Amino acid sequence: MNRRISSIIGSIFVILLLYFGLTENYKNSILNNIDIFAQENESPVVKNSKIIEFSGINYADVVNSRDINLNGFTVSVWFNTAMNVTSGDNAFLLNKGGFGSDRPGFNLNYGIWLNNREQVGGGFETSSGEDNYITSQGSYADGVWHNAILTFDEKLHLLKLYMDGLEVGTNTTKTGITPDNTGKQTIRLGANSLAEKGKINGNYTGQLDDIQVWNFAFTKEQVADLFTKESKLAR
Repeated sequence: MNRRISSIIGSIFVILLLYFGLTENYKNSILNNIDIFAQENESPVVKNSKIIEFSGINYADVVNSRDINLNGFTVSVWFNTAMNVTSGDNAFLLNKGGFGSDRPGFNLNYGIWLNNREQVGGGFETSSGEDNYITSQGSYADGVWHNAILTFDEKLHLLKLYMDGLEVGTNTTKTGITPDNTGKQTIRLGANSLAEKGKINGNYTGQLDDIQVWNFAFTKEQVADLFTKESKLAR
């Protein structure tokens, strides 16, 4: 994999620009052709601007690096689905760390998913396995494009979920609570990032677009601005 690295004076943040296509034939796709650039502050650490199709079988991984192991974060993803999530399961849009373990280094660093009522959930787990989740009231498996944005401000201890530019839930965490960011799991799109005994679960059926991750929490004004900008894009 070729990488171009450019250094600039000041704070350096890494952005992964993903250009790829997936078909039903790929059950496990590593996202190749990733350029790594030095960027000024407030740039995303992960960015993809191409629609990805998920069949419920395939998924895609962004390889692990220290730049995507986060304390505070903003995760934004557009999705379009009409799937019926299997009872008792979740369908992951994006996650790092995954579900299925309470061991340090094997917990959820951050993620967004659909639950079995097709509501949008998001959050993180601590290194001890303590859950910090938030769930929308409405369901979104209606075959229409929606934008989910999850933020966590580790200084203010606030976890927030926004749907289509509007705040739909807030969770105030305990003082000193931080996500388990010590794991080596990939960022996985379309399935659970943690594979226990080699078994993949949490598969998603539908489309994803405009996937972005930042290493700080957006304000509600920044969320509104991002949604307004991206809602004008053709899909």
